[in-house]
Amino acid sequence: MNTKEFIKSLRSVVKEYIADEEAYSDDVQLRINTTNWQIDIADPEDDLPNCDYYPIMDLVSMSTTAPGQWEPDEDAIAEVAAEYVFTD
Repeated sequence: MNTKEFIKSLRSVVKEYIADEEAYSDDVQLRINTTNWQIDIADPEDDLPNCDYYPIMDLVSMSTTAPGQWEPDEDAIAEVAAEYVFTD
C-alpha cells in the first residue's frame, strides 16, 4: 500500500456510501484496519482492535456542480491519509 492507493481506497468507500447513503445510519463510520489496510463502512457501535474510525459524513461535501448531491471531500480525505505513513 502506498499513499496514492490509500487515498484511492478511501475515496472509493466514500463513493460507495454516497451511492446508497439511505442504507446506513446517520452516524455511520469509515473503518480503517491498520493491520491490513482494509477500508470499509462500519456501524458506529463497532470498536474492533487495530482499527481507526472516522465519521463518514466528515468525508463528504455538497457538490458544487450538482446541487443537492454529495461528493467525496478531497481535502478531508487527504487529511485522513496524512495521519498514516506509507513507504511509497
